[in-house]
This record gives sequence, structure tokens and C-alpha cells, in this order.
Amino acid sequence: MSARTSQMDDLRLVAQPNALLCSELFVRLILSDWSLRPLLDQAKTAAARLVGALVDVADPKEPPFFTLRLRLRSDVLVIEVDHQLDGLPTPTPAPGERTGVAPGETGGVTTWCELPLPGGLSAGQVRLPRRGDRRTLVDEPVSGEPVGADPEVLERLLSRLSGWSG
Repeated sequence: MSARTSQMDDLRLVAQPNALLCSELFVRLILSDWSLRPLLDQAKTAAARLVGALVDVADPKEPPFFTLRLRLRSDVLVIEVDHQLDGLPTPTPAPGERTGVAPGETGGVTTWCELPLPGGLSAGQVRLPRRGDRRTLVDEPVSGEPVGADPEVLERLLSRLSGWSG
């Protein structure tokens, strides 16, 4: 895998069947945000293979957490799934893909798939959204009051979701 990450987003999920739909929505949102719609079908399929393999071997009575991550590196989109399960088979690549398994950064295992960026793009040429500092992080109040969601982020998410017709 390439060494320098230009952009990264991730989502933490529970290894249950509904994680497949959540993964698809996450991939749709991020690739739309990154202006990489030409990769959408291939990336959704690759993410579904990685997440589906994990869901298939997870104990449904005690499903583990896992992290789905999308990275832009060099001239590829990298789809990663970080998990703690042993014995998960190495993913089989589709044509044009590279796949593998590596030790996770914080323990566990990372299964990954690399997809070439369309049209000879490099990660540095991908039009990324403008983001302010700490876009998704929220300071917790000292009072112990519940933290509310950022209305701007919710509005953006809902507007993207309402634009998808299936």
C-alpha cells in the first residue's frame, strides 16, 4: 500500500447484517463528498465484500465492533476494515483491485482493498470538500449535559441522502 494518506474518513460499526447497509451509505456519502462518483459501484461492492465476510464469521450473540475506513493514497482509494477476529479469509480481489490482510495499527487485523482512481487521477488531484478544524469532533461539556449533533452536519447528511434515489 502507498505510504502517504491525502484524505481519510472512517465509521465504527457492529458486525451485524445491518452493517452492510450502513457501509453502503457511508461509501456513497464519502465518495460523493470526495467527487469520486465514478468509483461508487466498485467501492460499494468491495466494501460489501470486506464487511460481509466479517459479519458472516462474527458471533451474532456477541457481535464485535469494527471500523470501516476510506483513504485516498497516491493513485488509489483504499477501503479498510479494522477488526479483532482471527481466521478471517484473505479477501479475493476483483479485476483491477489489490487486496490483503495486515496487522492493525492498534492491534487486531486490517483487511483492505485498493481501487485505482479514475482517469489517472492522483490523490492530490481529487477535489475534496472544504472542512473546518475538528469537523466531526465535539467538545464535551463540563456539566455532563448530553452533547447535541451539529445541525450543519445533519443538514448536509440529510440533503445528500434525500438526493439518492436508490
